[in-house]
Amino acid sequence: MNHLSQVTKLDNVKSFDLPLSTCLDRCKYYDIGICYAKNNPHLRYKAKKLKNTRNLKLIRGVKFVKVLTNEILRDNCRKFRFFSSGQIENLDQLIKVLRVCKNCHMVKFAIMVNSDIILSQLIQSGFKIPKNTNLLLSNYEPNTKTPEFMKNYLRPYNIGVTQTTLKSKLATCQASTVKNGHCLDCEKCYYDKDITFKIHGRFNKQRILNK
Repeated sequence: MNHLSQVTKLDNVKSFDLPLSTCLDRCKYYDIGICYAKNNPHLRYKAKKLKNTRNLKLIRGVKFVKVLTNEILRDNCRKFRFFSSGQIENLDQLIKVLRVCKNCHMVKFAIMVNSDIILSQLIQSGFKIPKNTNLLLSNYEPNTKTPEFMKNYLRPYNIGVTQTTLKSKLATCQASTVKNGHCLDCEKCYYDKDITFKIHGRFNKQRILNK
């Protein structure tokens, strides 16, 4: 059974996604209606919802590392994204994900999670992030820069940050600053430790200003 998805927004990079129920309690993007996954009609299809539900059962089980490793290697992925929808629920799941990355050492991975608590637990556990993996704390507050103290805390452990902005001049993600933008040859998500995405999409600016 295939647990991988193909994200057109990311130039068809493969991803492993989970239901939005895994991240709602820590995401203000969903609360004010600017969540990409919530607003994407393709992610609301019944088949996609069923896949994400199966994925949640898989990551909660004991076969996740073996199954995901085999699927990623079978598909000959050069780049891979964890969680274009949903989030890890706990430290155990994050370590499982990092073990998959370690197994697939020829693949570049981007992982964005919005829980500073789980990342702090990872640091305390002493688990080493694989060299082919860019682990990033995703700021759950729209149009807000990640505090410097948080960047300074995470940086020694090879963990970066992302945030969003309404201003094009502050954004560092090219796909979010150009109409109908694409990643093309940009791979900042796979190595950059401080990425700023521009909030785009119809009505999203007004939703933020009215929050």
